Amino acid sequence: MSISRQIMKYGLTRILPRNRWLTRGTSGLPGAPVSWTFDDGPHPEWTPELLDLLDRAGVLATFFLVGEAASRHPNLVRRIAAAGHLIGNHTYSHRTPREMTSAEFVDEFDRTQSLLADLTGEVPRFFRPPKGEMTLSMMRTVWDRGATIALWSVDPRDYRMSSSDEADRWANSYRRKSGDIVLFHDNRPWATSLARRLIEADSGLGDASVRLDEWMSDSFTRARTGQAAAQFA
Repeated sequence: MSISRQIMKYGLTRILPRNRWLTRGTSGLPGAPVSWTFDDGPHPEWTPELLDLLDRAGVLATFFLVGEAASRHPNLVRRIAAAGHLIGNHTYSHRTPREMTSAEFVDEFDRTQSLLADLTGEVPRFFRPPKGEMTLSMMRTVWDRGATIALWSVDPRDYRMSSSDEADRWANSYRRKSGDIVLFHDNRPWATSLARRLIEADSGLGDASVRLDEWMSDSFTRARTGQAAAQFA
């Protein structure tokens, strides 16, 4: 993300409510809950392997799906939803604002919402723009349709990795913090490598993993705080 986009992201995070612009969850919660998010799928090889791993570890995540890929692999979309993961909209073709007009964006957003709703029975509540790039017009389109723009706070850049050694190095350096929203890409093999290494190193991750929609609920924060208080009562 460029410096200008980082400044915009920081500024909007300060002034916009979380139901419009989500960049991280709640800090300071007991147990350090975090959200794993996976972009650019579903992929016929890497996504099933990842789902198997998450299921064994009891980790729930959020998958931002590309409409074109979802249309080619509808059973994978259904499997993601059936496993309890949250599904979000990641446009239909994964084009950025520089690659399409505002009218084309509207078509892509609506087309993907409709497709994913047909496959899962639920209209996606969250949208993530490819590469985090958006125009004001595109933001208005998302908000007018009642969706939340969701970005991230931790980026291991797995899309640049070329080996499991790189994945291991990043995983060894990462320390989970409450409210982290971690960006992975399940159209490549390294997201699974990262997830496996993090799960092996963190026995509490299953209980700490939350879908993005949980950050929107005040009851979630109260429940997490109450659970911690009960342990010391």
